[in-house]
Amino acid sequence: MSECPLLDENGIVHRTCETDDVLRTLASARRREIVSVLEASDENWITVDELARAVSATGDDGWEGELHHVHLPMLGEIGLVDYDRHGRTVRYYRCDLVSSVLEAVDAEISSIQ
Repeated sequence: MSECPLLDENGIVHRTCETDDVLRTLASARRREIVSVLEASDENWITVDELARAVSATGDDGWEGELHHVHLPMLGEIGLVDYDRHGRTVRYYRCDLVSSVLEAVDAEISSIQ
């Protein structure tokens, strides 16, 4: 398996993750939506409330429980985020593979519509 570097805000490798883990994690439309919000941010961190509002702005409400109990922990397992449940913040680590996957999925969705 190949590994993907996860970069902090200074472009320094924080850690690596497995390509298959990234692809498996981004198979969920919900997690792609969350990561898209994180990717679009100029900052490397966001509060959970801000993230929930940004994702809910896309038209889907009532899933904050999934955000806390499923999606953020999964993103944390592979190292894309550090999720502080008590401080209610999310720190995002950038990954070129994630950006490429999001672009490819967006392009495919656009070509279908």
